Amino acid sequence: MRRLCLLSSALLLAGCQAMSTDSVRHPYGHQETAGEQANSPLYPKSATYSSLRIQSKTTTSGRTYSTVSHSSTKRPPRQQAEQQQSDLWLDLAANMQLDMPLDHPRVVAQRKWYLKHPAYMRSVSERARPFLYLIKEEIEKRNMPMELVLLPVVESTFDPRAYSHSHAAGLWQMLQGTGKQFGLHYDSWYDGRYDVMAATRAALDYLEYLNGFFDGDWVLALAAYNSGEGRVQRAMKANRRQGKPTDYWSLSLPKETQNYVPKLLALADILKQPGHYGMEVPAVPNRPQLAVVEVEGQVDLNMAADLAGMNRGQLKQLNPAFKRAATSPVRNAEILVPVAHAEGFEIAMADLPEQERKSYQRYQVKGGDSLGRIASRNGTSIEAIKQANNMRGTTIRVGQTLMLPRAYGAVTPSSNDGVYRVQSGDSLSAIASRFSVSITDLLRWNQLPDKHSLRAGQSLIVAANAG
Repeated sequence: MRRLCLLSSALLLAGCQAMSTDSVRHPYGHQETAGEQANSPLYPKSATYSSLRIQSKTTTSGRTYSTVSHSSTKRPPRQQAEQQQSDLWLDLAANMQLDMPLDHPRVVAQRKWYLKHPAYMRSVSERARPFLYLIKEEIEKRNMPMELVLLPVVESTFDPRAYSHSHAAGLWQMLQGTGKQFGLHYDSWYDGRYDVMAATRAALDYLEYLNGFFDGDWVLALAAYNSGEGRVQRAMKANRRQGKPTDYWSLSLPKETQNYVPKLLALADILKQPGHYGMEVPAVPNRPQLAVVEVEGQVDLNMAADLAGMNRGQLKQLNPAFKRAATSPVRNAEILVPVAHAEGFEIAMADLPEQERKSYQRYQVKGGDSLGRIASRNGTSIEAIKQANNMRGTTIRVGQTLMLPRAYGAVTPSSNDGVYRVQSGDSLSAIASRFSVSITDLLRWNQLPDKHSLRAGQSLIVAANAG
């Protein structure tokens, strides 16, 4: 069963290095203090809020927790309400509810860092555009605090390809063991930590578990997401033995974890202020601009991009979980595409038989094989084989299965430009997609009675000016 659902925003402008945005870096160990700013008009204390709101919430697993939020007695003007409807950041901020100690030195220091580095938030905002709406919807479904939408800012600067020195990966920087525990799948074709949809669901499952583990305390849950529930629990036990409070702010935790929650809360505070403390935060459209198409069976990703009418590199940027040039042969795939391309892609996939969705053949390595020999015998190149199989080197082993590309998207050499020699296994649908023409044009140019009248070795006109 295929399904099409609208998710988030436009195109992915992802960098490739964890925790970086252009030339500005926000280190976990940032220690810039600004305690003297705590009473400054630029850093209003929580006392400037006129009331507190306590609300009980129930998670999808049946756990109940409370949130406390500051609320102002002043209603936003009509113009601000209209801006909130059009700007996703403002809409998210209006629904944030966690209690924030705005005058705590660690929160003040992190807020000061953000305000000193406006380029950081501009870059993060661009990276977040494709995914914010998706994450918002998942959080709303679970009735969880909207502040969690900011966790990928702290974890990966919204880079779905991010990979850390501790081997955490993806938008939510999950370790493979943790991801597997919460439903992520891994194999030689796919790594679920880089799948924006799957990783978001797994991360929220983990956060929901942590919230229950710490009796509904979201701040402790966030700290445990960074350093592990065991580390936070040991710090709490140590404080109990010494007669000290066991709230997050009183615990002896690693420096990274001490700054982890303040980063999120400081950013939430900036977004919740009408003027963002004077910092420019680029607006993000408050509407879905990506769609996910569920595809049954294996599909070549270049073919998928062509069928969707989009750039191949763009498709791969939006779907970094796929490790090879095709989706897995044993699992259905969810492929993210821009909304404008989704319907055409869905129709094209429905019309394309499963056996025609691949532009490669599988080959099992035999004794005496090398990549050069395999490439030569099968009309491809070493680099093409390496790319199709996500290989860094040229080492292969007997019994290994390789994907051998059939030069998808390239015209087989012929005496006339724009003429393609039909290969065994070709179909008119695949050839039309390959050369960005319609099946109707191919039928008309080649005077074919129907789309099934192809034969291997046939010369086919694939361009309007050919023949």
